[in-house]
Amino acid sequence: MGKRLSSLEVDPLSLPPGMRVGSWRIRGWRGRGAYGTVYRAEREGREAAGPFALKLAIYPRDERFAREAELLSRIHSRHVPRLHDQGLWEHPSGAFPFLVLDWVEGVPLYEWAARRNPSSRQVLRLLSQVAWALDATHRVGGVHRDVKGENVLVRPADAHAFLMDFGAGDYKGAATLTSRLLPPGTAAYRSPEAWSFQRVFSRHPTAHYEASACDDLFALGITAYRLVTDEYPPPTCPEERGAEVWREEGDGPLPARALNPKVCPDLEGLILRLLAVPPVERFNGQAQEAAEALERAVASVGPEADAPLFLWDSSSGSRRRALAVVRRAAERDAAAKAEIERRELEEKSRPEAAIEQPRPHVFTPVWVRRAAASLGGLAALLVVAWLYGARGMERATSGSDSREGGIVAVGDGAIAAPVSTLAPMPTAESRSAVGLPMREKPFEGQRKPPCTRHGEVEIRDGCWYRLADAPPPCKEDAYDWNGACYLPSFPTRRQPTSDPP
Repeated sequence: MGKRLSSLEVDPLSLPPGMRVGSWRIRGWRGRGAYGTVYRAEREGREAAGPFALKLAIYPRDERFAREAELLSRIHSRHVPRLHDQGLWEHPSGAFPFLVLDWVEGVPLYEWAARRNPSSRQVLRLLSQVAWALDATHRVGGVHRDVKGENVLVRPADAHAFLMDFGAGDYKGAATLTSRLLPPGTAAYRSPEAWSFQRVFSRHPTAHYEASACDDLFALGITAYRLVTDEYPPPTCPEERGAEVWREEGDGPLPARALNPKVCPDLEGLILRLLAVPPVERFNGQAQEAAEALERAVASVGPEADAPLFLWDSSSGSRRRALAVVRRAAERDAAAKAEIERRELEEKSRPEAAIEQPRPHVFTPVWVRRAAASLGGLAALLVVAWLYGARGMERATSGSDSREGGIVAVGDGAIAAPVSTLAPMPTAESRSAVGLPMREKPFEGQRKPPCTRHGEVEIRDGCWYRLADAPPPCKEDAYDWNGACYLPSFPTRRQPTSDPP
């Protein structure tokens, strides 16, 4: 038997199952973003509390983690994953910051829509949830700065949306960590005013664009446009073809109904308000106004808003959906909902004495700790997390859209789907909750031999990770092979949109 590896002998980018990070035990790898690797983890001594997402920095002493933790500790929204812990993991190459958040079961927004045929009313409801998440962020002086489809997860059981990946976020009073003219973000979602700032101050040695709530709302508009048309509007970067529509005298993008007549007029009008060239016309920069307007539309639109947004076809494609694919997704959504209801009923039916009551974990944000130092101690903020199981979702389209750009923040989505934001994981939609036999061939895009990453093994011409302490029958996304459970290994395919610290 091989000896147990210590934390000083392993690669921070590929921690093996069973490794301890702080008071958390690694149970599986879920994906990698631009500057963080996400793992499924459990709190030692309280394993029954369920899985959490542990995000470990790629770079030692990465200051972005402290800023992300500070911002998340301020936000209180049912549409934003909660922060439970933060710390440093010691390694010979340095101390690597880590965060622990809710483990969110969800599918990236565009992938969710690609396997379903949502209506205008459903889209209005999803957009309102994201707008409420932005409102909670803006109210505490924060901005997300990377709103896009990849950073919104939709829980299949009830179409509950979560805004993820706050690693690119900022808040009032936070130190500037990069010297770039424009802050971290994805080019296709940048506002016209951000590009105008770059054009005017391109030669200024100290200029730095301050993203605002109007930038977040514009990015939500790009997301909505892409969601209902399967296409992006013309690029906002002035150097690209078609960008003239975003000039002050420009007409703006084509209305969504020009590309997809099935979009209801109310939804189209709200998307155009989010995409208005003058920032003030985007709901006065108030995410609350946008959320309320979207909610009012949910309640007021007529029966035409319940019609599917996309044409039916034998195979999925641009503005087309395959009936068989949508039916399978609907069946699995219903099964996921029934399973949640069953678990809730089971919990309620148990004798109160038999239900384990885990001690709540107290997380103290940075600003509370600073205040405590000067005032003699303030009470820590108590955070009790929702618990979710997670499974990755396979892309329904051929590869990721290049305009989606890299992951600025955490793949909280593997939190993971890659939280969301990471190397792609195979979908669990076509499988039951119990692992299937090993595939005859690797997944498309899966790493192939030589399998040189720490913990990788070669099986049937593909690279796989073995899950420790997980004998068959395998659950979630794992596959059975010779008495053990394995997850496929994927390369990191997206280009980062933020600089190393």
